[in-house]
Amino acid sequence: MEISQRRLNRVDILTITGRVDAATAPRLKEALDAVCSAERYNIVLDLAGLEYISSPGLRVLIETRKRVRDWKITNIEGGDIRIANMPPRIKEVFDLTGFTALFDIFDDTVAAVGSF
Repeated sequence: MEISQRRLNRVDILTITGRVDAATAPRLKEALDAVCSAERYNIVLDLAGLEYISSPGLRVLIETRKRVRDWKITNIEGGDIRIANMPPRIKEVFDLTGFTALFDIFDDTVAAVGSF
């Protein structure tokens, strides 16, 4: 698995390629935790190159979603995670696990970034 990150004005884009499984999920968690530790809570995950995701990877996504949505400073709403460029095979996993209803999913990164 490889993760690259781009920091825009209000959004961080993490591009994830390869496989997210029990061995690589901790690295994904570290990358997402680093973004949140910098108090950056609007995140777009570009999954165009994602080949596989297992339950540990899904758990990292749902835990991070909860963390960014719970974040509040005074009257500012919490952050969120948007997903872009989801391959059909990964979409099937999201559909089977009920994750499709939990995340806003976009066909491209520009639309996902623009949704914030």
